[in-house]
Amino acid sequence: MKYLMMVCSDGVSTEDKATVLQREIPGWVSEMDGRGVRLFGHVLEEPDQAVTVRVRDDQTLLSDGPFAETKEFIAGFDLIECDDLDEAIDVAAKHPVAKFHSIEVRPFMFIQDTPEPDVPVARLASDPAPGRERYMLVMCVDGLPATAADAASVMRGGLEWLADAQARGVELYSHALEHSDMATTVNVRNGSTVLSDGPFAETKEFVGGFSIVDCSSRQEAVQLAAGHPLAHIHRIEVRPFAQESRDR
Repeated sequence: MKYLMMVCSDGVSTEDKATVLQREIPGWVSEMDGRGVRLFGHVLEEPDQAVTVRVRDDQTLLSDGPFAETKEFIAGFDLIECDDLDEAIDVAAKHPVAKFHSIEVRPFMFIQDTPEPDVPVARLASDPAPGRERYMLVMCVDGLPATAADAASVMRGGLEWLADAQARGVELYSHALEHSDMATTVNVRNGSTVLSDGPFAETKEFVGGFSIVDCSSRQEAVQLAAGHPLAHIHRIEVRPFAQESRDR
């Protein structure tokens, strides 16, 4: 079963913390890659590099910063594949960041009658083509659509958006996530793993899915987000991948 592991930070850093993370994160990556658990992961740019996109009455509305106005933010992510949630929690608890911040573990959503795509690891792991930049589009929702018809409409529109993005060669990987009540947030304090139900941020909005895309510019990434049906009823955070590997 696949999970999105959101590595969360409150932005508060110390020299001692940075030293520990720089020393220990490569070992965690090596271990999880060796076990075949970690499929892909990357650091994201700081939240001040994010832009959140909404479309209302055919007008694209932009706001600087991430979707949730909290001190905590998604600093990076890993796609992992585990036998069950217990194994996914163990993987998250071993991540060095869990000793200082939080890691949210969320299962991928199973969508009936829709083939489950394989994560194209080689494509994700390669650098973007010259002149292109990689972004994570974070689909942020505050609940389910009001009616089953609305939900079906969003699903159809999302599949059309995905097909168009794939045809244009900008989409690398996308997936919906289970509802936030299926999330588990993992912390390690004084050597003990502390679990809490729900997402890392206590807000009405939560991450409902994500897309990894390669675009020619931030403007193209914003336009891509604005074309997604979710932007018309919820919002989409556009966050660039970090240009250099940093602590998460």
